[in-house]
Amino acid sequence: MGKIILFLMIAVFLVACGNDSTVATIENPSPDQELASSKAGLSLLLEEHSYEGSPSIIATTIKNDSMQDYGFGQYFHIELKRKSGWHILTHSDAVFINNPQLNDFGRVLAAGDETDMDFSVKELGIVLAPGEYRIVKTFLSQEVPIFEISIASSFVVN
Repeated sequence: MGKIILFLMIAVFLVACGNDSTVATIENPSPDQELASSKAGLSLLLEEHSYEGSPSIIATTIKNDSMQDYGFGQYFHIELKRKSGWHILTHSDAVFINNPQLNDFGRVLAAGDETDMDFSVKELGIVLAPGEYRIVKTFLSQEVPIFEISIASSFVVN
């Protein structure tokens, strides 16, 4: 009986200490280490910057204070800050089959407009362990010359 209790205590300790390993990331750091929460008139604002446990939803407001329209979609990605920099979290490709609305196109944020968006961490099928994260959103200009802009806002999971 004592050995079973000791084994269970060790198992609980290892699970508690190994939270970081439950978050799968791409091995190499993200190529975009320096992303601001606003760029070229686009802003990504988070409703909360700290969560107790893994959030199922991250509520945001996206503002377009520029003079041009930008295309975007429902998809976003999350990055984890490690010693070597920001690393993109991975998830199953089945996410796109199960949630066909998760794409990078289909919507337009007109000049001067803003929109509220809820990003579902749950739809990605991941659980965020304690750490520092950032949510990244990419936009595409709608006029020539066409270019891409990515912005990010950071948050903490306790």
